[in-house]
Amino acid sequence: MHPDRPDPYSLDALLGLDDLSPLPVPPSTPVQPSADKIETGSAIPGAMTQAEIAAFLNLATSQVRTKTIDGILVKAGRARWDVRRSTAGYIARLQQHASRAGRPPDGGDDLKAEKLRLTRAQADKEETRVRREAGELVEAAAVTREWSNLLRDVRNALLAVPSRCGAALPHLTATDIATLDREIRKALEGLADGN
Repeated sequence: MHPDRPDPYSLDALLGLDDLSPLPVPPSTPVQPSADKIETGSAIPGAMTQAEIAAFLNLATSQVRTKTIDGILVKAGRARWDVRRSTAGYIARLQQHASRAGRPPDGGDDLKAEKLRLTRAQADKEETRVRREAGELVEAAAVTREWSNLLRDVRNALLAVPSRCGAALPHLTATDIATLDREIRKALEGLADGN
């Protein structure tokens, strides 16, 4: 292939673009800054008008009024805004919004609290399992069953006292044995009622 001739199989040749000349580019006109824009590199004044602070913070003038009412932007006098304090307030508000980004709009703290509660419950459950396996804890049903058996044995032993006394002490009359039986039953009923 000859270096002065274009390649007939190039993409431009196949698309028919090889014979197009480039379009002339119009000369660029410098953009003049508007009166309400602050020029880059110039010193930032201590106070600005509403239009100037709006341009400086890239806000609409209505937003300047709203943010002034909300206490974000600070006035330095009549129709003038304190640039340093207003900028600090505006940046602080932007940082608040950025720190909340990604959180659910409502209930974000509730969600954190619920996750923390769930984590604690899981930790308590695991600790209980470990203590039970170590023999430090027993099931409530097993304790209840053992106490029921023990108290039934105590009850039966106490109810047998009058008849054993009657057999061991022949001088006791039937009335004495009935009195012992009645008092023991009364004491057991009082214990059952919580008295």
